[in-house]
Amino acid sequence: MEYRDERLESAYGEDKIDLSFANNKYILKWWSKTHDELIFTLIQKLQWHWFCEIHQKVEDITPKEVIKNWVKEDPICKEYVWYNVIAYFAEARAKIKGMTKDIRKPKRKKCGICQQDFNEDSLGYPLVIRLGIDDLDFCAPCLKNIIYPNSGIDDYDEKKIIKYLKELANILQRVPTQGFGERIGDLHGFTKKEKFELITFMKNKPSITRIKYFFGSWFKALIAAGILEDGTRKNSRGIQCLAKDGDVCYSLGEKTIDDLLYSLKIKHKKECYYPESNYRSDFLVNDVHIEYFGLAGNKEYDKKTKEKIKLCKMHGLKLLAIYPKDLLSYNKLKEKITEAAL
Repeated sequence: MEYRDERLESAYGEDKIDLSFANNKYILKWWSKTHDELIFTLIQKLQWHWFCEIHQKVEDITPKEVIKNWVKEDPICKEYVWYNVIAYFAEARAKIKGMTKDIRKPKRKKCGICQQDFNEDSLGYPLVIRLGIDDLDFCAPCLKNIIYPNSGIDDYDEKKIIKYLKELANILQRVPTQGFGERIGDLHGFTKKEKFELITFMKNKPSITRIKYFFGSWFKALIAAGILEDGTRKNSRGIQCLAKDGDVCYSLGEKTIDDLLYSLKIKHKKECYYPESNYRSDFLVNDVHIEYFGLAGNKEYDKKTKEKIKLCKMHGLKLLAIYPKDLLSYNKLKEKITEAAL
């Protein structure tokens, strides 16, 4: 049997689109210049993988009633699933209109981890969307063992896990979300060089299963590594660090919140006094005081927390309380902040 190296083969095979799909009169009734512009935008973003998002993006910009009526009217929708019909139509139209001329030829590269040759188009869409079409510096087999859910090394001991988490937090300069690297957007926003360094580092990551075996949860592992505060610690202000916007923060937890506010372009002030008090809140966004209660559980700290809550009630102030566990999910933290502060 002939050996076939998946690193050198296209993830989706050869493109053999039937150009006759572009003549679909039922779709042409509602297809617009905006839809053509959408194809162009996706080609610039995803190159040879642009078709993977086309049906969803078309659905997003087309009235639901239009799609519904078309599916009922078009006989080909009885033969194929409707979203595939849109994809086939768009692919054929892009080819006929010459839009695909902007798709560059996939490069052959050497994987930054295993050093084996691979072709860029051997990476499937789920990997490309995580890295970005211009940052494909690793082969699919290596990436699947690093940034796919439930990946990682299963034979680490506690010391190696703690060491890994500390180094990851130091590289990111914020609290790592659970299984950092496995979520689709985890590597978005980093430069090509930063992505390369992160993925090269994460080839030695422990699996979530192994972390939970020793610590019970990602949260407890971060506490054990000294990344998140614990109420049993001394009531100190933590380690001073700078947020991306230059704000002085007193813990990685506080910096994580500050950086999120900055990335969301939410204007905020640091260390703002409560009325008739010497107490200050961590952040002020519009009229909402945001507090990161990192040392909840410490008696002295909890006493101050109660005083701040009391002040807010007394003066009718809005207070958003954020605790260490809230930092474990970027999406949940983002939702909590935007709902309260915008």
